[in-house]
Amino acid sequence: PEPSSPQSSLSQLRTIAAMDEKQEEVLLDEHHDLPKRYPHCRGKPWYGGNKEALAWAVDTCGRAISYIAAGAFLGTALLRLAKEEAGCVVDPPEGETEVPDCEGRVYGIRPSSLLTTYTIVVGVTSATLMPLLGSIVDFTPHRRLLGRIFACTFLIFMLPQLFLNENTWFMVAILQIIVAFIGWGHTMLAYAYLPELTSDNKLQNRYTSNFTVVQFGSMVLFIAFVIGISLVTGKSEDDIFTARLGMSVAFVLTFFSFAYAWTTFDTRPAARDLPPGASIWTEGFKQVWRTSKMIHRDFRGLGWFYVAVAFGDAAIQSLTTIAVTYLTDVLFFSSFENGISVLVMLLASVPGGLLSGWFINRYENAIWSSLICTTILTLNTFLAAAILTGPDQQLRAYGVAALWGVGTGWKWSSDKFMSSTLIPPGQDAELMGLYLFAGQCLTWIPPLIYTGLNEAGVNQRVNIAVLNVYFILSLIAYVCMGKYKDVLEVAKLAQGNAEDTDEEKIAP
Repeated sequence: PEPSSPQSSLSQLRTIAAMDEKQEEVLLDEHHDLPKRYPHCRGKPWYGGNKEALAWAVDTCGRAISYIAAGAFLGTALLRLAKEEAGCVVDPPEGETEVPDCEGRVYGIRPSSLLTTYTIVVGVTSATLMPLLGSIVDFTPHRRLLGRIFACTFLIFMLPQLFLNENTWFMVAILQIIVAFIGWGHTMLAYAYLPELTSDNKLQNRYTSNFTVVQFGSMVLFIAFVIGISLVTGKSEDDIFTARLGMSVAFVLTFFSFAYAWTTFDTRPAARDLPPGASIWTEGFKQVWRTSKMIHRDFRGLGWFYVAVAFGDAAIQSLTTIAVTYLTDVLFFSSFENGISVLVMLLASVPGGLLSGWFINRYENAIWSSLICTTILTLNTFLAAAILTGPDQQLRAYGVAALWGVGTGWKWSSDKFMSSTLIPPGQDAELMGLYLFAGQCLTWIPPLIYTGLNEAGVNQRVNIAVLNVYFILSLIAYVCMGKYKDVLEVAKLAQGNAEDTDEEKIAP
């Protein structure tokens, strides 16, 4: 027979997708095996009765709340305590609006380099050890067991941080390094479940958009609660009290969310058998190299996507630490004011996540979606460096935070969608692990450069503007992906080829 035309191939793919969607709807309508207390809304179970989708959303809440508690409240208190330890002035002298420059050092570094220094350590150790975790996920059936171990260990090391004071701050900073590293391992194990929640792209888009809204919405409620309690108790200017309160509430909420999620996730068999003679300790690193070569050879668009994620996430994940440092050290924000900034950013990220889902459904182009939001982040970072120059600029800071929130919520939702839809079949866990590795492997570079410039006495406005180097490189990589429909078709054709191969294997 003559080969089919591109139009007929696209028609067949659309027909297959429609059949998959109908089959998905049938599966989602079967609720007879749901627990009696499974949540419902207007008579319908949440997430269509998909227990693991609900577990993923709940786990997202715990991860998000613990992350933002450390970034918004604990980080500010640690900076203040480090300045006091170094003998620096932390409040403007009476009758003045500015704080004298801090030339003191604590443990060999400027206090303003504290947060970025431990971010460097977390970034390097996480990027180095993530392939090992990926190997355990791929070659053993212990994904859920390891997730439970990481969740419990995370909570054990988080608990002592509730007792932050002038005598324990350095120990708490060390514990935060450990907590952040364990948190990344926990995140990787959770993300291995994401592409397995459904095989339908439209449903996956709804899931990822919803997860983004849940993630940022839970942080909004958490920040609002902590700020409200601080105001009611009259402790809004007490950084240590606010940090203790935030970490205490985060610990309780994270405990219950992790407990529900990791008792709901199902076990998974090993995705592949460990090659003869291979070691599980080194096979993950070898697999990253082999997978990278395979992607470069067969899936160029997917490869450029991982490059875009690497540079974009390096800037975004460093942004929280660098922004808190900048607001605290240059604009002299308290924990309360930093909390408001984060709250504004989170509130704005919710419509950002919704915009991502709307844009992808409306224009069916996830690449353009990521290009637009990354452009917003780039322009806004230039704006922050230009207009945030000193104290009494709270309204400007909140406006910049809002635009960062829109861009961040939009980008993460778009990237999650692409990471789930562009993955070839049979490699879900492996390539989702590579997606997380891409998002983590360069996160240590921006804080390293920031710390180096800060230690050299370079103006911190310049350090903020340097983040745009990574955003611009991310934009270039998105452009190099090509057309979204072409990249998506390559993934779908790979699925068709895999199914043909399976049929040949079982043919008599």
